[in-house]
Amino acid sequence: MTDELIARLSSNLNRVPPQALQNRLWIAVGIGLSAALLLAYPVLHLLLDRPMGATWGGMMFWVKAGYTIAFGLLGCAALPVLARPDGRILWPMASAAILLLASLTLGTMSWMTTDWSMSELMGATSMVCPWLIVLTSTPILAAMLVALRAMAPRSSTMAGFAAGLLAGGFGAAIYSFYCGETGMMFMAVWYSLGVAATAALGALLGRPLLRW
Repeated sequence: MTDELIARLSSNLNRVPPQALQNRLWIAVGIGLSAALLLAYPVLHLLLDRPMGATWGGMMFWVKAGYTIAFGLLGCAALPVLARPDGRILWPMASAAILLLASLTLGTMSWMTTDWSMSELMGATSMVCPWLIVLTSTPILAAMLVALRAMAPRSSTMAGFAAGLLAGGFGAAIYSFYCGETGMMFMAVWYSLGVAATAALGALLGRPLLRW
């Protein structure tokens, strides 16, 4: 009876293409990034009153872009593994923590050279920066969570966290195109807070949405 049941259950199985999981995730990344770019142009242009690419070419523009994209890439590295029922991976999360610590260290050293100037820390947009990063990241996070719904992550919370880290990093990179802040400490605190808030939101939403 058992052999017959197994044969019946397996008789109509369709072959899954190689890399199907990764392909689904990368398609979701592309869709989310496109939606985030479309959202950012009118919203950030209006709220910050700055055109896209206004700070293009400055040193801090590239520092902010590299810093935030690094978080997004670490999320990309973790997510295909955490989306599986047996998925376990620690190095992307550990690397994200090291990256955050390094930015805070460099930011503090830079802040010291300005005699602890509050403008170096607060800039002009500190109160809106993290929230606008979360807003910009939301389409990417939504696309990733929809894609993950078709998968079976071992830990729904960790998969959601990785999705949020990916979304927060890339969303913050998009935001940096409109941000005129040039303080290293500003980036270390407020950009990091925006990425962390998006990752936390992903973990919070992933727990109920990705459970199977």
